[in-house]
Amino acid sequence: MIRVLICLLSSFLLLQTASGADDAYKLVQSKAADAIDKIPASKVRLFLYSLNPHDYRVFEGKLPENSDQAFHRYPVLGGVEITSFEEKTNLLNAFTKGIRESDGQVAACFNPRHGLRIVDGTVTNDFVICFECLQVQAYGFSGGHDFLTSGSPSGTFNKVLDEYHIKKAN
Repeated sequence: MIRVLICLLSSFLLLQTASGADDAYKLVQSKAADAIDKIPASKVRLFLYSLNPHDYRVFEGKLPENSDQAFHRYPVLGGVEITSFEEKTNLLNAFTKGIRESDGQVAACFNPRHGLRIVDGTVTNDFVICFECLQVQAYGFSGGHDFLTSGSPSGTFNKVLDEYHIKKAN
């Protein structure tokens, strides 16, 4: 799996250096931010997860995808459904702000410590987020494109996890 991630990252970096890559990058970022901006905080179910990025292999082939113990292969240290309109709005706004702030810089670690699930009726959008390398893996998201973020949303995400006394990974 690590080889797959390295290959995907290498491909992504090659695309970034190709002619017109800057425009393609900006388009993906803009579409992601616009789509999240349009999410009606009052009508969706929003879940925030604390993930353990260090033991992702522990669940490969052992648990059904997205059981209560794993979120896209990563062990869940804890999670909470955000029900307050204000908290949902703050999380979604912080996430969108981070996407818009991204300058295209990315590292190769992918140690996601946060997961975000947005359920709108029968549509589920999941985001596995690494604020360390600034990458977001999107599942079920319109266009299905992964994208980048800045590190700025991590403070908002961590504040919510702290408020609900949810353990965070080192």
